[in-house]
Amino acid sequence: MSILPLLRRLAPPLRLSSRLQRRDISYVERVRFLQQLKEHETLCSSLIPDGKFLLYYNSKPLLRVDKANTEETIVWLTYPELTKFYPEILSSFVLLDVSEEGEPRYSVQVGRLPSYEKEKLEDVTGGIFTDLRLGLFMVSWQEAHTLSRANCVSCGTKTMHSVASVAPQPTGTLQVGYSRKCTSCHLTHYPSSAPVGIVVVTDPEHQHIVLVRQPRHPQGMYSCIAGFSDVGESLEETVRREVAEEVGIEVSQVRYIASQHWPFPGSLMTGCFAEVEKQLLVIDKKELQDARWFSREEVKAALARIDANPHLRLRGNPSGELFVPPPGAIAFHLISHWYKRTPIQEIYQHIY
Repeated sequence: MSILPLLRRLAPPLRLSSRLQRRDISYVERVRFLQQLKEHETLCSSLIPDGKFLLYYNSKPLLRVDKANTEETIVWLTYPELTKFYPEILSSFVLLDVSEEGEPRYSVQVGRLPSYEKEKLEDVTGGIFTDLRLGLFMVSWQEAHTLSRANCVSCGTKTMHSVASVAPQPTGTLQVGYSRKCTSCHLTHYPSSAPVGIVVVTDPEHQHIVLVRQPRHPQGMYSCIAGFSDVGESLEETVRREVAEEVGIEVSQVRYIASQHWPFPGSLMTGCFAEVEKQLLVIDKKELQDARWFSREEVKAALARIDANPHLRLRGNPSGELFVPPPGAIAFHLISHWYKRTPIQEIYQHIY
């Protein structure tokens, strides 16, 4: 089914280019099409047979582990492929996005599949239902956004207010999983993201950066300082406070770089650079296992290690040698662009 007549009907102002005739549609066209699907659940449901599906089994996405860090890591199924295993799709789908080719894409929780059907599905697709925290480090930057959004929208339909706080009436689904509305007071509830500041702290000469190690990190991995915003804080205040709390120094010139949604527990990671004269770190041992200033040569080696072996994030480095998070995490991009000396105003376009 072509979406061209649909786009003409739903969004008359759109000027359909020759690219669209090849089923490639622009960003604006994708956004407008997605909004129409959100607002019209009947329309959204009617296009399911033409969609692609990302499967989750108890919040574990279906991934091809042997193709980690390639464009084929995520397993996308067509409607006929999915219904062979899970005919109950209409009771558990949520709208995810619209692909560059104009296909609606959906996320489906298949946790009710019997174990033997789950294993058969994995065998047929060549995928494995993979722990999400690990999966995010197996995919590209853009695919990490897709996995995070899909999980949070799916979980949001369960964790959003099942009853409204103003009137004790059940809430119904709106925008195909993106919100819920009280059937009594008509108050709409939206899933929320918790703001987090994550920062590369550098000396003014950009010869050293501060990286930290948390107890849960695999052996050898260090990353950026990060922490949740307090109520009423600006992003800059969050960054300055977290750096002061964790390593005991006061930073200046906090500059925003880029952001990333992260599904643990549903955070908006706001990446920054900050400067401070190189000085002794006073580590908060309740939060961190270690923190150090690392030289450009050490950072270069750490980036090379994770580039050569992305699975270090999953298994750790038995030698204990330094590595950093892989490209699925914003920390990688902050660290790598610091090392490359990419001008701050250009980093965003390199990441996206």
